[in-house]
Amino acid sequence: MSAETLNKNIETVKDVLKKYLEERGHRKTPERFAIIEEIYSTDEHFNIDWLYMKMKEKNYRVSRATIYNTIEILLDANLVRKHQFGEGQQSLYEKSYYAKQHDHILLLDTGEVIEFCDPRIQTIKDSLQEIFNIDIESHSLYFYARKKK
Repeated sequence: MSAETLNKNIETVKDVLKKYLEERGHRKTPERFAIIEEIYSTDEHFNIDWLYMKMKEKNYRVSRATIYNTIEILLDANLVRKHQFGEGQQSLYEKSYYAKQHDHILLLDTGEVIEFCDPRIQTIKDSLQEIFNIDIESHSLYFYARKKK
């Protein structure tokens, strides 16, 4: 993705956040917008500690509590998605506004997360909607695996 496209996407997401905050009477703080910018500048899954360190590296005076509170807002605004890849594992997050539907493989021996997209899953989703007469809004699919020796 070009720098121009990235900047445009970040500005769009900031506008979405601004509207969300205004509609709910939340404060529009510089920290919240800096956090969303940091999130949308990466393509990786991240945890709160990683985000906290990134903000500190850029000399933002932001507490972990501010990050946790902002993440809750971003989850509610559908700007980030939360993953709990296993019991006792730290929650991981990823941006969701421009994200294409994808699923995950978690390698238990390395902790690596592999994203994949397989059109056959859409076929299964379509079939389930027909069988159960429902509209599936989203889904999460996780495979837990180990590297072959």
